[in-house]
Amino acid sequence: MSILNKLSSQSGDRTESANRAVVAECIANPALLQEIAAGLEFKDAKVVGDCAEVLAHVASVYPDRVAPYAGLLATRLSHRNTRVRWEAMHALALIAALVPQVISSLLSKLSEILASEKSTIVRDYAVDTLGNYAATGKQAAEQAFPLLVQALKSKQTARALNGLAHVARLAPARVGDLLQIADDYADHDRPVIRKAAKQLQKTIEGI
Repeated sequence: MSILNKLSSQSGDRTESANRAVVAECIANPALLQEIAAGLEFKDAKVVGDCAEVLAHVASVYPDRVAPYAGLLATRLSHRNTRVRWEAMHALALIAALVPQVISSLLSKLSEILASEKSTIVRDYAVDTLGNYAATGKQAAEQAFPLLVQALKSKQTARALNGLAHVARLAPARVGDLLQIADDYADHDRPVIRKAAKQLQKTIEGI
């Protein structure tokens, strides 16, 4: 039996249990990931969403096993189905540190997502992707900086501040700007944002 036939949408399971079982099989037998990745190109959005979800769950444990499929996942970011977009973006966020070249090629797309994507979840993972990409080197940090600043004025403020902490470590020329940003959000009325701002301050102080 094809592993795709065991996915939630194909087995009639309306919970996540079937997909979780597929994840366990893929972890035990990584070769199955090739078939899961191939499912990303199916026309059935439910199958594509299930496959992207499985890849995201595997990436949360073994990102290196999902990294080879980064390019294919990236093609799903423009899918008309919201779930497909968010699962693909989630998987990319988890493997971003391993595939900086792929993420670099997606920067304009990520900027577009931050500006016009209706799904908060997709935007959340887009910001996480940028933050993890920023941690891969000075050039990446510089490239991610303006996009993370763009994300500050959204529901992803705390995530953007967390990503900017990576920028602080690798792009010293941005420290002045980052100190101002941290100060701007240090007294924010949302605790999660205050916490992220203070962590950014600590990161800068420790450089």
